[in-house]
Amino acid sequence: MSQSGYNLDTKKSLNLTAEENGYRNGMIAIVSFSTLSNISCVIMFLSIIAQKSRNTVYSRLVLNLCISDFFQSVGFMFSYYWIKVGRINIGTVCDIQGMLINLGDVSSGFWTLVICIHTYMIVIHSYEYPHIVLVSVISVWLINITISASGLYIRNSSTPFFASAGGSWCWISDQYKAYRVIFHYGLILIIATLMVIMYTIMFIVLYNRQRKTDQRVYRKALQSVNKKLVWYPFVYFTLVFPLALQRIYTLNGHRLSDGYLILAACLFSSTGFVNAIIYGITRHLVSIPRLRHRKNQEGIFSNEFRDSRLTSRTSTQIINSNRKNEEGPPCIFITTTQQIQISHIKSKLSDDEFSDKEMNTDTNEIIERF
Repeated sequence: MSQSGYNLDTKKSLNLTAEENGYRNGMIAIVSFSTLSNISCVIMFLSIIAQKSRNTVYSRLVLNLCISDFFQSVGFMFSYYWIKVGRINIGTVCDIQGMLINLGDVSSGFWTLVICIHTYMIVIHSYEYPHIVLVSVISVWLINITISASGLYIRNSSTPFFASAGGSWCWISDQYKAYRVIFHYGLILIIATLMVIMYTIMFIVLYNRQRKTDQRVYRKALQSVNKKLVWYPFVYFTLVFPLALQRIYTLNGHRLSDGYLILAACLFSSTGFVNAIIYGITRHLVSIPRLRHRKNQEGIFSNEFRDSRLTSRTSTQIINSNRKNEEGPPCIFITTTQQIQISHIKSKLSDDEFSDKEMNTDTNEIIERF
């Protein structure tokens, strides 16, 4: 394949002036963050595989998110080659980098949305769609691979589809602005809108439930869920939108400073690293660890609490689940149990029927399962 080159900084050599050398250092920062994300994704991937809870829906969804971030980080790491040769060459390497970056970026958004949908169904409706992983794997990867690879067939002989993007990496060329909207901007906007709507509904519903209950154990559990749910959309918007805004701004022929581009790209390329940290912090938001053994193994609540008709029914669900799977109950049983207790339990028992020690223990165990 014939190749033509674009110098990294508006067709100037990287080794001539301090300004150009600063831009080169900015590129080194970008690929350094992408390398950190790449290593983090590998560690997170191995951690999920090694966990006993790897077969839970939540773990499988996060595993696919990890793969998306891995593709994105590998795409940015191609810029090591551009730094070495001092120019971006249009050709096979540029095409591969452009496809990987677009594939990782958009698919990461899709998997974040799927995790949001999964959390929404469990928290709001106490329902877990049994085939969400299979359906999502087929649809998300098929759509994103098709979108990213279609550029090779859309391009014409005189205008490459993937070319220099801001002089730092390869992405969809300025000559195909409509496809930038279709293959990236539009999808990101739709994903962001849906996530905002669902998380807003979740916060409102959880807040209303928290106001209606008088039990401290449930109030503390709901507060914990509220704090954890905010991180995925917050991280996604914080890391992805600065670069997306820069790209949208350039659609009208405007140009932001190189400093902004480098900063936005550093945030963007660190997505895998931050998602790995978020997963490590919130991995028990939906995924449920093994129940700790206590003197009475029928449930996590005290004897007085289990005497009620409602908790007796839900505790039976937990027991049956443990008999089928020694690793712990599926998240839907615990979530359904907590949902019913939070929504419908009556104030038949006063707080003074529990000792402070028992109340604190139960509270901590409920929070751990979120």
